[in-house]
Amino acid sequence: HEEHLENLPGPSDTPRVRFLFNLSSVPENEVITSAELRLYREQLEARSPAWERGSHRINIYEVMKPPPARGQVITRLLDTRLVHHNVSRWESFDVSPAVLRWTQDRQPNHGLAVEVTPLSPAPAGPGNHVRISRSLPQGDGDWAQLRPLLVTFSHDGRGHAL
Repeated sequence: HEEHLENLPGPSDTPRVRFLFNLSSVPENEVITSAELRLYREQLEARSPAWERGSHRINIYEVMKPPPARGQVITRLLDTRLVHHNVSRWESFDVSPAVLRWTQDRQPNHGLAVEVTPLSPAPAGPGNHVRISRSLPQGDGDWAQLRPLLVTFSHDGRGHAL
C-alpha cells in the first residue's frame, strides 16, 4: 500500500512521524483478517560498551482525528516494542485494530503515528537515535526497498481461509 509521511505537531520532546497509507486498492469483498506495519531500522555506530547496551522504545499509534495546526494529536496506542540499537532489522507491529476500523467499519483513516523514545541517557550528538527508513523517490537504491510497509492479510470469502 502506498504511503505518505509527515511530522506531527505537539509539545512532546519525542517527535512523532505520521504515515498515511492509501487503502483504496483493497476490494470491497475482501475481508481483512490482520495487518502489520513493517519498519526497517538501521544499526547505529557503536560509541562505547554502555552505548552497545542502549535501547529505545518504538510506539505505534492510530491517529484518531486529523492533526491540528497546533496542539497535541489524539492517538490510540496499537503496539510497542523495546529495541536495541546495535542491529539493523525489520520490525513488525500489529496495526490490525486500526486497519479493521478503516476498512470494515468505514471509519476515517487519519494514519499511523510512529514514536521512538530512548530509554537510556546518552550524550548529545549525531546518531543518538534510531533511524527508521522513510519513503524516497524511486531510483534511490536500497532506500526504496526499505521504506515502511503496511501489509494486510485478507480473505475473499471463497474457499477456506488459511
